Amino acid sequence: MPKRLVVAILTSTMAVAAGAVAGCGSGAQHPDDGGLQDADFAQCDMTPAVDYMPGMQATSMSGGYVATVVSARTDFSDGSPSVDTAASGGLDTWVVSFADTTAGTPAAITMMAEKPWMPIHKHGASTFPLVTPGDPGTFTVSKMDLFMLGYWSIVFDLQPTSGVADKVTFAVCIRQ
Repeated sequence: MPKRLVVAILTSTMAVAAGAVAGCGSGAQHPDDGGLQDADFAQCDMTPAVDYMPGMQATSMSGGYVATVVSARTDFSDGSPSVDTAASGGLDTWVVSFADTTAGTPAAITMMAEKPWMPIHKHGASTFPLVTPGDPGTFTVSKMDLFMLGYWSIVFDLQPTSGVADKVTFAVCIRQ
């Protein structure tokens, strides 16, 4: 009888491990969203992530800059119409403005975008977004591949024309 118990425990453990390795999603539907999302990705409320909305802001690590997401658009490669929000399944384009918190003026910076990252899943996008400067302190960040639903960390590296480098991080929940 003890051998059967050991075999049962090992079989159960192997089944759980195989499910964890199979992919990021659990495959279960989340009851609070009408079954539209994978249960793993409905956990944004347990993170610092907030739902995307125009006007969302983040302060830089030094406190010297405030970044505002002016707009977001997602273009889909499958021919679906573009949507005016951050979404998964396409390439996102954000317009982000940066202000100097001391002067309240557009920030005199250059900016680079890091690869979007999913902290809970410990993986990110496979490509870097493209950054195009616009009006002073404003940048268009395109080709952001937020390919999965869930909590994404979007990090912008700032280099002031004079001063020390800084970072701004948006913790965003992508639900659609």
